[in-house]
Amino acid sequence: MRRSAQYLHPGSGGGGHAGHSTADAGLYAVQSGPLGVVATDSEGHLLYRSDADSAAPSTSACTGACTQTWLPLTVADGAEPELLGVGEALVGRLDRADGDDQLTLAGWPLYRHRDDTGGLADAGQNGADGSWFAITPTGEKAAA
Repeated sequence: MRRSAQYLHPGSGGGGHAGHSTADAGLYAVQSGPLGVVATDSEGHLLYRSDADSAAPSTSACTGACTQTWLPLTVADGAEPELLGVGEALVGRLDRADGDDQLTLAGWPLYRHRDDTGGLADAGQNGADGSWFAITPTGEKAAA
């Protein structure tokens, strides 16, 4: 994987679609007190998977208004995320209906919650709506 990739944050201004910005891409395995080892983006935001999605094949059910709360982790065409503690073979991407490439982990589309501050001091939105769970570096649901 390349070390100087870029990814896009929905809702931050600039970039390819309205409301996107670029930053260094990364999927990191990080120890979280409340959840154990979890996957974060390069800014320390917890990453999530949804039970409404599919891992085989990778499919995202989060569209429209859902993406205002659950921000798909997208990556620029041709960019590769920096990986720390996350196996390269587990990382992929899917083509979203809006044309963005969303990163996947063990087939699960990745998201972050719009209100996540990146502190890892609590369990974040783990278990939200009974279908959103923090994801481990192997693609499993994080234990509460």
